[in-house]
Amino acid sequence: MKQTILKEVKTSKDFSYQRSVLNSLMGLLSRSSVLPILIPLWILFAFLAPSFATLRNARTMLAATAVVAVAAIGETLVLINGGIDLSVATVVACSAVLAAKFMEAEGSPFIGLLVALGIGLVFGIINGFSVAKLGLTPFVLTLGTNLIARGIAFSVSRGYAIRAPLALRQFGRMNWLGLPVIVVIALVMLVIFGLLLSKTTWGRYIYFLGANKEAARYVGINCGLIGASVYVITGLLCGLAGYLSVAALGAAVPGVGDTILLIIIGGVILGGTSLFGGVGSVWRTALGVLLLASLTNGLNLLGFGFYDQLIAQGIVIIIGTGLTIRFG
Repeated sequence: MKQTILKEVKTSKDFSYQRSVLNSLMGLLSRSSVLPILIPLWILFAFLAPSFATLRNARTMLAATAVVAVAAIGETLVLINGGIDLSVATVVACSAVLAAKFMEAEGSPFIGLLVALGIGLVFGIINGFSVAKLGLTPFVLTLGTNLIARGIAFSVSRGYAIRAPLALRQFGRMNWLGLPVIVVIALVMLVIFGLLLSKTTWGRYIYFLGANKEAARYVGINCGLIGASVYVITGLLCGLAGYLSVAALGAAVPGVGDTILLIIIGGVILGGTSLFGGVGSVWRTALGVLLLASLTNGLNLLGFGFYDQLIAQGIVIIIGTGLTIRFG
């Protein structure tokens, strides 16, 4: 009798544990519009292209995602704050080209890092000051700085890729903890800004400002300073992303901004960050970026062309955004 009771208790505990795990998984799926698309997509690509499910391909895909994810963190901050930054991708390209140009002359990867961060900082200050102090509309302003950054990148490089020094190329091929080094750096940035948004007063002010700017001003929050800081940090993140792109590709490509803008903004939107401010998460943005990168990678393995991939990405963005509005 005693053994029967103990067996029933154990079975009950096992069932409760399984139900708890199931509820946790369902809760995660319900909070994300990306996972219900991402998981079936991975299964489909693994079936259609067996090389998709290999460790080597996973590392390649994550490395390609890392650069975009770092820049997308900045775009997420800006959108949560109620703004928009259309210059993120070209600032990445501009930072990469100028960093590579200096490294070509000096040969020092450290100098290249300082230049990349410096270029990103300059654009961040321009955007932040113009929005916070001059009251310029973020959409129009960053459209202008987007063109400026793109023009500088192509003018300096003359449209050609600039090769990175050997030390930086070797760094870009390194692995830490079984992952490409740039993936580890991107994960560190995600952790840092995830904590800053959720655990600090600065992060709470960003959400408050995006949700209701007038109320934030009424309670004494320095809206101009908070808004400017978001653009400055976004500039620095774009500079870092530019440097990482040089390490990953082995060269600075002036047109890289033209190819990653869609994935940056699309990934942020797919992650559930609101275009109206006050809602968003860097982790959900990372999932959105990973979804688009997985789609591109899988379609490449299946032999689809570039323009076919654009069509597929557009469809996924529409579906993902619809799921966010319906269930987010």
